[in-house]
Amino acid sequence: MAVVFLIDLTRQAGPGLPPQALITAAVVMVITAALLVRRHAPLLVLGVTCAGLVVAFPGQGDTLPVLIALYTAAVYRGVRSAWFGLAVAIGIGALGAFPGASSYASWLAVASQSAVLMLAATLIGVTVGDRKRYVAALVELAAQLARERDQQAQLARITERGRIAREMHDIIAHSLSVMVALADGADALLVKDPERSRAALREVARTGRGSMSEMRRLLGVLSEGPQEQGDPEGTDIPLRPQPGADQLVDLVESFHAAGLPARLELTGRIPGSQGLQLTVYRIVQESLTNALRYSAHPTAVTVRLIRVPGRLEVVIADDGRNASATLPSSAAGRGIIGLRERVALYDGTLVAGCRPGGGWQVRATMTVDETGERA
Repeated sequence: MAVVFLIDLTRQAGPGLPPQALITAAVVMVITAALLVRRHAPLLVLGVTCAGLVVAFPGQGDTLPVLIALYTAAVYRGVRSAWFGLAVAIGIGALGAFPGASSYASWLAVASQSAVLMLAATLIGVTVGDRKRYVAALVELAAQLARERDQQAQLARITERGRIAREMHDIIAHSLSVMVALADGADALLVKDPERSRAALREVARTGRGSMSEMRRLLGVLSEGPQEQGDPEGTDIPLRPQPGADQLVDLVESFHAAGLPARLELTGRIPGSQGLQLTVYRIVQESLTNALRYSAHPTAVTVRLIRVPGRLEVVIADDGRNASATLPSSAAGRGIIGLRERVALYDGTLVAGCRPGGGWQVRATMTVDETGERA
């Protein structure tokens, strides 16, 4: 465009170029260079083109570079900048058309025509710019939703891994502690009482098989298709509900058989929530396991479940001198942390520590939804 304009300007001016033609040529080159960077600085380019309109083209209300600059400002700088640029361009265009007007009517006609053309360029730019901004907003929203989805999936994986880690800890720690205690008892009774020694070994095998069954059920939940492919050894274990209040008696009896003088005391009715019952079961299991591993010769280990309106309290206490009373036990730390996470799901608290006069106590208090219980 600039080349065509300069050729036409040279042809009209003849062999001797007047100073005004040189000024016009220089302004045209500056405007052309400015239009090359109009997307990066549209408002600056609009100012350059408007100034060039007054300097190089007096008597004209608009030029093509001004219309292009208005369109670019509307597309890349938003609606507010577009209307501001339009007002400035209309004002400068009206001033630029005044010197060449023969009368007020002709000036008004030229100024009105240029204003209409500028308004049309601005409206087209606003329409195109709004569409570009709308598409960009949709793309950004899609990217944000994708990031949130990935974050939620990662959080779900971390939560599930924590839950599985707690379940694995509870199963393995309980089973191994009971099996070690039974094996030690069987070894001690091997010569004195072979029959009791064999009974202890049978209990070791039973505990081991039960632990393997629980592990298979837990790992079966992790598999993508647990029912599509059977166990090659023919030992498929059907999925069953997690342990709850009905298994507490058997749990306490298993520790009693391992040599821990544990007894169960129940006050009130245990809530029917399966999740809450599983939490109670794991609290009792972990606490009795720690008592079996760390208490020295306890004479009484009491498991109390106390139900009051709106609250369930679980207390496990022993009177043995706990090995973790003087030194923090890293082995028991993971279990206590897992129990606190379980209890926190029911707006509860768990406190574990030494009892006055020796022994160890775990006290968990959880909130019970009475409305759900009545329903």
